[in-house]
Amino acid sequence: MNTDADDAQQVVVGIDGSDTALAAAHWAADYAASSSSTLLLLHAAARLDWHFLADSAAPEIDEGTADPALGSVEVAVRAAHPDLDVRSATVKKSIGGALRDASDRARLLVVGSGTDDGMLGSHVVRITHRALCPVLVWRAPAAHRTGKPLPVVVGIDESEDSLRALMIAFEAAHVLHAPLKVAHMWDLAAAVGLGYSQGLMDWQLLDLLQSQQRQRMDELVAPLAKKYPNAHVNEIFQDISPAKGLRALSREAQLVVVGSHGRGRIAASTLGSVSQSVITHAECPVLVVR
Repeated sequence: MNTDADDAQQVVVGIDGSDTALAAAHWAADYAASSSSTLLLLHAAARLDWHFLADSAAPEIDEGTADPALGSVEVAVRAAHPDLDVRSATVKKSIGGALRDASDRARLLVVGSGTDDGMLGSHVVRITHRALCPVLVWRAPAAHRTGKPLPVVVGIDESEDSLRALMIAFEAAHVLHAPLKVAHMWDLAAAVGLGYSQGLMDWQLLDLLQSQQRQRMDELVAPLAKKYPNAHVNEIFQDISPAKGLRALSREAQLVVVGSHGRGRIAASTLGSVSQSVITHAECPVLVVR
């Protein structure tokens, strides 16, 4: 088993033998190498009669055990990153329980998007909801790098959850040597009601509200921009629903970062509608921050 100190800097990737998981492992290896982290390739091999998300007691991790699902992935990752500390483990436990346990001691959990056609399986949403650390849901980005690195996009509002997402987005952009787009989507029609669509708005008041939102964005970004002085940051303010706006931005991005929860007591107990929509429909990998 790994020590707590090792785990704190560990990137964990779930392996299931699929091509998507292999691609996710390569992304995780690149990130681990760039962030001076160790990489754990984790395969959960639960008994067929166990419930998928069962949390009952199970045998501990047997590191180094020969496992066909891990062998080829480990060889490929080590070939690409010969200096990276790569570990592998097979857990005789449900995949949901295994990844949740691993997330309690990791800096990042990486999973494939479910199937090679990009349609998420319900287990990915559940794993993302249950994880205790940020979760990267990998899928092939629609955009292709032709010169400069593709941007990292982060969607923010005024919530604490959003602030954590912004902090992780700055870190991810730093690790990936990528520019950062900080996006605040405000669906004005939904926010102010019928008057907006009928042209009955107090436009002076609306301008004031928008100015206050921009000022708040600047206040959130400023201390992180100081912490990462080489960061190239572009602030985006759009009148569009957050889910739709982030999906549009994902088409030209290498990564989208979102907070995991919505606002309010009910929203805070579930995976937020925006984050769930983005991990389902985005056209690049999505990093969900708790």
